[in-house]
Amino acid sequence: MTMIPDLRQLFAATLLIGTAGIASAQDDGLYPAPSAPDASFLRVYAPDRAVVQIDGTRTEAGVDASGLTPYIEIGPGPVAITVGDKSYEITAEANRHYSVLPGAEVGTAELLDDAVTRAAGQADLIFYNLSDIPAVDLYVPEVDTVALPAVAAQGNAGVALRAPLTLSFEARDGDTALATVPPIELLRGTGLTVVLSGKDGDYSAMAETNSYDR
Repeated sequence: MTMIPDLRQLFAATLLIGTAGIASAQDDGLYPAPSAPDASFLRVYAPDRAVVQIDGTRTEAGVDASGLTPYIEIGPGPVAITVGDKSYEITAEANRHYSVLPGAEVGTAELLDDAVTRAAGQADLIFYNLSDIPAVDLYVPEVDTVALPAVAAQGNAGVALRAPLTLSFEARDGDTALATVPPIELLRGTGLTVVLSGKDGDYSAMAETNSYDR
């Protein structure tokens, strides 16, 4: 594969490790202004499109998308969640972004902390490894670079990129491509989530711009 060194260096220079931040988005920003200074946001992974309620607000995952619902604003403290006929409760901290992975058993769920920076001039990239592969890399073919290495099964990782830019992605197990995502534009003040799912050699990856129910 013929590489363009300047492009690779430019991409490397844009990678900023995702940490909790509060800078306001600009330009094409989709991040909403929270109604309270300590507000957080939570979404649920519901690939079967079950009806979801988060703290009393009804929502559901989009059609043919990542399986994630939009983010719903919540306050710190206990938050009640229902997914179909199952109920869960999590405890949220202030000024965070969360995703919930419902468990197979009633009342069990995994709460993941999303690395959303809300930084001006950048786009947040989050990758979920919801496969049976113990560790997966999120690779960027255009620049021959691993953006997010060794993301554990049922876990996530995030990074902030200077935007706008258009990239494609591969979920990789070592040098083996498990699934690909065609080129997609990352805009300023937005977030993009890539979800790898599947098992036993049958894998797929979907990418979706983070959305919010307002």
